[in-house]
Amino acid sequence: MASLPFADNFLAGAILSLVLPLGVLIALGVWYILGLTRIPEPDPDSTLVGEPVPPADAPPPTDVA
Repeated sequence: MASLPFADNFLAGAILSLVLPLGVLIALGVWYILGLTRIPEPDPDSTLVGEPVPPADAPPPTDVA
């Protein structure tokens, strides 16, 4: 198997095997945090669009149309 020219000894390979996964983990963390900051806050006026939903223990409505 051909060795990489910049990782041709044990120390370089050991360092790369530690640094590359940590770099990927840090990059994913930054990407996740940037993604969370781009999600807008919901508008409080637009959350309830239709009629309000009665609670689960409320009796059924008696008016049938």
